[in-house]
Amino acid sequence: MTTNTGTETAIKQATSDMSKAQENSNARAQSLQLTPAADIHETNDGAVIYIDLPGVSKESLDINMDSDVLTVKGGVNLNTPDNLNPTYMDVHAGFYSRKFTLSPELDSSKIDAKLKNGVLKLIIPRSEKHKPRKIEVKVA
Repeated sequence: MTTNTGTETAIKQATSDMSKAQENSNARAQSLQLTPAADIHETNDGAVIYIDLPGVSKESLDINMDSDVLTVKGGVNLNTPDNLNPTYMDVHAGFYSRKFTLSPELDSSKIDAKLKNGVLKLIIPRSEKHKPRKIEVKVA
């Protein structure tokens, strides 16, 4: 009697899954909705959000505000040539989508967005009335 280790079982399952995918889809991958990773940093001046969007160009990036919800969407296409018949592909194309609910303390009308090396940086300033300020003390 032979026993399979966890690794052997996982390899057999992955190979089986690949074979089924190839049979069912003629080795063409699907478009996927992806949730990008994000880091949020709060400062005295507001908030900074970093969103990982590998493969997304400036032209396919869409950033919208609706009430207090910030929505970021970006399409990615691996541009597989039509004459290429891949043996197996997990992803052919997809889009990233992520929503953030912003605090009323932030001024959404002054959001600054920069895309560099697949990372979107959103700088959202705090509204003037919510910024920390020093109170001047007068001698009476």
